[in-house]
Amino acid sequence: MTLVSIDHLTPMQKTLLITLKGRAVDSQGANPLLGDALATDVLGRLDYDTGSVKLMAGVPEAVAIRSAMLDRAVAGFVRTHPDAVVVELGSGLETRRFRVDPPQTVDWYDIDFPEVIELRERLLPDRDDAHGVGVSLLDTRWTDGIPRDRPTIVVADGVVGFLTEEQNRRLLPHITDHFASGELVFNAYSRLAARMAGRYLRTVGMPPDYRTFGIGDPQDVVALAPELTFVEEQWGDAAPERERLPLAYRLMARTFARWPAQARRGAWIVRYRF
Repeated sequence: MTLVSIDHLTPMQKTLLITLKGRAVDSQGANPLLGDALATDVLGRLDYDTGSVKLMAGVPEAVAIRSAMLDRAVAGFVRTHPDAVVVELGSGLETRRFRVDPPQTVDWYDIDFPEVIELRERLLPDRDDAHGVGVSLLDTRWTDGIPRDRPTIVVADGVVGFLTEEQNRRLLPHITDHFASGELVFNAYSRLAARMAGRYLRTVGMPPDYRTFGIGDPQDVVALAPELTFVEEQWGDAAPERERLPLAYRLMARTFARWPAQARRGAWIVRYRF
């Protein structure tokens, strides 16, 4: 097997390794929460010391649970709208479209830097209903070829938190301006979690002082994009996957699920309508 180099990726682009490794570690466990075997396959085909990407205890489980929550949001939208458009922001080496496996009436757009989209095309199976868009999210041309008049769900794992508040102030209104109607769902970081995320980002070369974007309340996002209407938030501590965690973690999760301020420090997704 010929390994694929990622030496040409920037530190920001290499952050895709964090969620990829989290899903792969979960998949290789005795009792996987997500069971993303494709993530394990992709990770093993990279010519990179993935052991240098250090994940603290509990991080693979958190990544797996939030991935499952996002999968359910997308799958539910597609069931209701079989002609939907799915847009994955900052897709990295995310394998969600293979886990959700939408009907071919759905068009799926993966948005990321050109180098990352090229990597996806080399490592992931092709599908006629999948479209890679190699444009930075800060360049408004990323929406140019995407239909605007079909029900659309925009999903993001990690990318909103990796952008600054000002960058999100540009990105999020562009979504509501382009698409006629739909939903936005992404994993949110509490302000504390955003500060702590720096330790993982440093393992892929991000500067020590890099700060991710955290929120205190889902309405903080509406303040950046007033056309969004908050629908719901979900916590990993209340997700069905928690029942497959070791007993001590299950008991802790059940306690935290009654305490929103604490639950938001773990796996946390927020959903909006526009």
